[in-house]
Order: sequence, then structure tokens, then C-alpha cells
Amino acid sequence: MASIGTTDFYIGVPSLPCEEFEEYSTQLFDEWESHVEQVLKLPDYSLALEVEEGSIKAVGKITATLGVLYIAIGQYGSFISGLQTINNQVRSAGNYLGVRASAPFESSNAKPKIRKRGESLARLQSLFDKVQRGDITVDQAMTESRIIFGSEAEEAPEFMNELKNSLENAPLYPQQIHLPLVDTDGEELISEGKKQSKPRTPQPRVPPPIPDQYRVEVWRENKKGKRNVRVTSL
Repeated sequence: MASIGTTDFYIGVPSLPCEEFEEYSTQLFDEWESHVEQVLKLPDYSLALEVEEGSIKAVGKITATLGVLYIAIGQYGSFISGLQTINNQVRSAGNYLGVRASAPFESSNAKPKIRKRGESLARLQSLFDKVQRGDITVDQAMTESRIIFGSEAEEAPEFMNELKNSLENAPLYPQQIHLPLVDTDGEELISEGKKQSKPRTPQPRVPPPIPDQYRVEVWRENKKGKRNVRVTSL
């Protein structure tokens, strides 16, 4: 399974009793799952949410096989457009998770800290950009893609072949040519060095969060599979 999206968030709120914390975590997973089903146009995928308490720290992950991604990407006309579309769908799912996670604590004025990562999809888009800029060759991009997907790349030859074909046919970006500035006599104008910026005042260190007490893990291995819940005392 390839990781196609991860959302981390932290909400500085007081600890919850174990039962309330489990209810919060499972309800959040159910709401997130319902939204993902609406926005993510993949025939199958896996969802997992891990939440730690004593302040709320959590990570939500979406994974899918390369075979599933190959089928879904093929619905959008070209590999790169399908890749971008699905990555946008994953980002929407991550945005929703961050919003819903903090909703029960709006009255506390606690500002959630949210970080989203596109994982393998975003990294593939970056490889396309590098090839189109001429920074790397197609062969180098394919080597990096095999590192991204590991052993699964060998199990999905159709996906890897389509990826290579798309990289080879991706149009190069226009190259910018540096033209020096000259005056009316043709003399090159030398720009003055940038002014040195004042050193930034260091920000005060944020005290570490309260030690965790419980961890709730909620996951579904595929769209039709059973929802699993595990509560662990830390």
C-alpha cells in the first residue's frame, strides 16, 4: 500500500476522560470517512486515525495500492492530470479532518496546529516538475519513483510503465534566459547588493504538552472492511 496523504494535528486542550476520548476519536473517524468517500474517487483505499490524549495529538493516513491508483488516474485523460486531481482530492480530505478535529473545542479558543503531507502523490508531482524543468532525466525520476514505492513498484508494472511514458512525453517548461541590464551606452548595470536584514528575534519556546494518557487507533483496511478500534493506556 502506498501512502497518498497524511494529516497531523495538535490541539492544546485539557485531558478528556477515557470514554469521552474514545467517543471523540471514533466519531471523528466516522465523519472523516464519510467525507473521504464523497471526495476521493478511488475504487478502494485504507483509512487510519491515531489519536493521543493529554492535549489532542493525532495523525490520519490514507493509503492505496498502485493498482488502484493506476485505474483511478486513467479516468482523467492523462497521467499528470489524474495525478493532480487525486492529490487535490486527498488534500480536501486532509483539510476536512483538521477542521472537524478542532470543532468540539471551538469554545476553548485553542488554535489547532495542522500539517498536511501529500506523500507519494505529491512526490510524484515534484518529479514531473523536475523533469519538465530539465533538472533531472526521466531515468533519474524513475529511480526516485522506485524508492518512493519500494517493493510495490515491482508488483505494479502497468503503473510504472505508464508513469515512465508520461514522464517521457511531458513537455519541457520554457527556459528562462538571463539578460543583463544595460544602460544607454551598452554598459552592464550592476545591481547593488541586498540590504542585510536584521536578525530575527528568537521566538519563546513553547512548553511541551501535557504527557499523554490514552491512545485510540481507528482504522478500516478497505472501503468495505470492518471498522477496527483499539484503546491503549500510555
